[in-house]
Amino acid sequence: MKYLDKIAEFIVTACYIGKIKIAPGTFGSLIAFPICYIIMDFSLKHQVVFYISGYNPNEQQFLSVFLIEILATIILFFAGTYFTKIYIKDTKEQDPKEVVIDEVVGQMLAIILTSFSVIFVYSSSMPQKIDAAYIDFIFLFLMPFVLFRAFDILKPWPINWLDSNIKGALGVMIDDVAAALFAVVCQYVIVFFIINFFPPVV
Repeated sequence: MKYLDKIAEFIVTACYIGKIKIAPGTFGSLIAFPICYIIMDFSLKHQVVFYISGYNPNEQQFLSVFLIEILATIILFFAGTYFTKIYIKDTKEQDPKEVVIDEVVGQMLAIILTSFSVIFVYSSSMPQKIDAAYIDFIFLFLMPFVLFRAFDILKPWPINWLDSNIKGALGVMIDDVAAALFAVVCQYVIVFFIINFFPPVV
């Protein structure tokens, strides 16, 4: 049983990143980016492509990476819930600061779902005025990171309701999923406002 406890600690602290004294949730969110990159890199290198009717090969590859990353996030959500339950069973705290697997899952979800926003940006005239490297940095890293952390920290309704009313391991995980969804919606709203200033190239 102690062996399982150690596994639980390793997973819920995201390889002990949650043990960092300063801003463990922020570091937990940051670890989501290399995880998503590794999954994407593995999928592309091994040509893991699902046949999806009505889409060309490039689109099929993009959607395949998306589906694989979503599946990985779902698996990590359930694994995180299971191991968080084990980890917090003997603690008085319902959501210990060192538990950051919820931030990892929430940030991964935000990264994956906001990735489509770049398609809208590249269909506008923005790439003619701003270097592609800056666009990728802003819309694939900076914006999903800042928005997710903001919603995760501020916890507006109904995130705060979920945080207060759903107890145990599921409660630890679910409010970060909600924060991710809020971040995703917010990013698309921002993107659509931005591209109004950079109308599509005819």
